[in-house]
Amino acid sequence: MSASASAAIHGRDGDLVSLRIATDPRHLEDLLETLSRASFPINPQLWHRATAVTVEFPAWEGNLSELRRLLASAGFDSGALRICPALSPLD
Repeated sequence: MSASASAAIHGRDGDLVSLRIATDPRHLEDLLETLSRASFPINPQLWHRATAVTVEFPAWEGNLSELRRLLASAGFDSGALRICPALSPLD
């Protein structure tokens, strides 16, 4: 990876990060509905695996507390939210 690809992208709301949430496929629709309530646009990518679906999307660090509140209020474990550098590959 080049140095420019690994550099952080910084904006007025902090660094751009990649957020990942794994969920049981049965709860995917509820998770997407919860994310749609955010005050900022979310354009998720879905990664389907045998036992889970990973929802991944970029966001600014300043949006993390709102996302954690939304997840908790909908009954999701806010600790399941993984925060990764914006340009890191899905593992």
